[in-house]
Amino acid sequence: MLAGRDAVLTRPFFETRKISAKRLTVIFRPCYIGRRGAYKMKGVDTAERNRHYHCLEYDYDRSGDIFLIACGAERCDPGVRYGPDVREGYHLHMVLSGTGTLYAGNRTFRPRFGQLFLLKNQEVAEYVADASDPWRYCWVTYNGREAGRLSDEIGFTDGVYCLESEAEPKLFYEMVLRMYERPEMNYISDLYRCGILLEFLSLAMESVRGNAKRIRRPESPAKAYVDRAIQFIHYNYATIRVGDIVNYVGFTRSYFTSLFKKWTGQSPQEYLMQYRLKIACQQLTRTALPVQEIAAQVGYDNQMTFSKMFRNAYGISPTEYRQRGGTAVQEAIL
Repeated sequence: MLAGRDAVLTRPFFETRKISAKRLTVIFRPCYIGRRGAYKMKGVDTAERNRHYHCLEYDYDRSGDIFLIACGAERCDPGVRYGPDVREGYHLHMVLSGTGTLYAGNRTFRPRFGQLFLLKNQEVAEYVADASDPWRYCWVTYNGREAGRLSDEIGFTDGVYCLESEAEPKLFYEMVLRMYERPEMNYISDLYRCGILLEFLSLAMESVRGNAKRIRRPESPAKAYVDRAIQFIHYNYATIRVGDIVNYVGFTRSYFTSLFKKWTGQSPQEYLMQYRLKIACQQLTRTALPVQEIAAQVGYDNQMTFSKMFRNAYGISPTEYRQRGGTAVQEAIL
């Protein structure tokens, strides 16, 4: 039984066969990019594809937040070169074995086993398999309104084209195989492949974020993360704790607390409690629901705890607030 790098591709690869999908025939075979004129993944491709090149490709002319254009895998011949040319879409590769050279962003990189490298949308790139230890890789090609932001979130910010991954390379390869199991061009299969694409990107994001030395966050204003956290609170206030908010934005608790307080003047815990009480006040004046039920709706299973929090914040009990029609503390709440 093979182990280590040689075990990555032991599962039988894509066979040449035909699958009928209603009136559509999909052919599993090496797909030479550039066919039919409209596809320009490789505007200039001087290398002849060998029998180890396999690609499942779909229409580039699509729209949406994120969508799959192509996926595949290749075991390159020594020294084979692709490019230089301008790429359409984002081409995310996982190196399954071997190494090669990537020229992108006026820089030179040496992606190797276990690393991810990205060819970015509308950028010139060239990549060459090593002459003595040529690489094998799998990839997904994607685009859409959120494609650039998601690539940034993985760690491929300006000037970054190659990242270390802590995940097993074969996990990415297995996802590509799963996409090949549903090649049909219909809505259901498209959703299936898109789901795997998101899984692929999620694994890349998760596996890279463990390498603090190699990744930096997208250069977005700090307030953008605070705004996301606030929106998360507004949608989930009744069921979350501060730890859930911290996990959502992806910072450490201490750093996020200081950042949140800088922009709102409150800690995340204080903001969450105040927002819960604000919703409770609205319920007390607009509905006839029992106080216990309102407490549960805003995240307090214990009515006594809810009443204590309410009194500490506004100086009166929930029942008194309801009786006064909310006028006594309305300005403080809103």
